[in-house]
Amino acid sequence: MKNLYNFGFVALLLVVLGCNCQRFQDLTDQSKMPTSSSPSTSSSPAANSSPASSDKKTGLTLDKFNQIKNGMSYKEVVDIIGTEGAQIASSGEGKYKVESYKWDGENFQYILITFMGEKMYSKNQNGLK
Repeated sequence: MKNLYNFGFVALLLVVLGCNCQRFQDLTDQSKMPTSSSPSTSSSPAANSSPASSDKKTGLTLDKFNQIKNGMSYKEVVDIIGTEGAQIASSGEGKYKVESYKWDGENFQYILITFMGEKMYSKNQNGLK
C-alpha cells in the first residue's frame, strides 16, 4: 500500500512538472522577444527586472554566490547580488509556492535561485570566478 502512495506521488509530481515545462519554455522564449519601453506597474519582485535591466552586466562573482545560503529571502539574495533577478518560473501558492529567478552576467555567466515558500531552497551557477 505504501508503494502505491509513493507511485501516486511520483506520478502527480511528474504531471505537475510536465505542465510547468511548457510554461517555462514560454517564459524563456518571451525573454528573447524585444520589449517595449513603457514602464511596468506591477509590484512583483521581478517587475523591475526587464530584459533590459538584466542586460546590465551585474558583476556576478563566485564570492556573491557563496554568500547565498538556504533559507534566505528573495530580498536578502537581491541585497547580495545587487540587482533584481528575472523570474523564470512560478508554481503553487502560499507555503507551497515555488519560484525561480535568474541573474545573467557576462560571457554566459548566471546565478539561478529557486525559492520554496519564500525561502531560498536551491542555487546553481555557471562560469563564476
